[in-house]
Amino acid sequence: MALWQVHYNAIPRSFYEYSKSNQVDLYEDDWSSIMRIDKDFFFSKLDSFIERSWGMSQFQSWGPSDQSDIGITCNLDKNIIIHISFRLDLRGEIDSFLLPFLEICREFDFLILDQNENLFEPQIDNFRPSIENSSALKFVANPIQFITDFSNGKIKPEN
Repeated sequence: MALWQVHYNAIPRSFYEYSKSNQVDLYEDDWSSIMRIDKDFFFSKLDSFIERSWGMSQFQSWGPSDQSDIGITCNLDKNIIIHISFRLDLRGEIDSFLLPFLEICREFDFLILDQNENLFEPQIDNFRPSIENSSALKFVANPIQFITDFSNGKIKPEN
């Protein structure tokens, strides 16, 4: 992940509800047993607003990896999605990427999970606190100060 990117996961609300009564990791666990989403149908939704970039057996990416992008892990045997993550490039405008993606998230009843384990509804205004507290924004706003603060331990690495 580039210093100017903020990482998020999109998770089904039903998986979050399931996680509250079961010990699961919202970042890592496969949620396909709780909610099955057809891979081809979901991919066509993404293809309508962003270009596929690269993929390998069970993973497909949309968008350049150094900009705002989406990564999806699939179970090819069942043709279903098991994990969705995305990154926002804070060096420029993000609305043309984020607005159509959030519309898809709402259609599938997803919640957004940020790097600090904050969970929120897929509305653009809900990203403000997460972005404002990110190392990525600190880097974009003042790269020299960011490097100084990171070197002095004032800024911690993000996953």
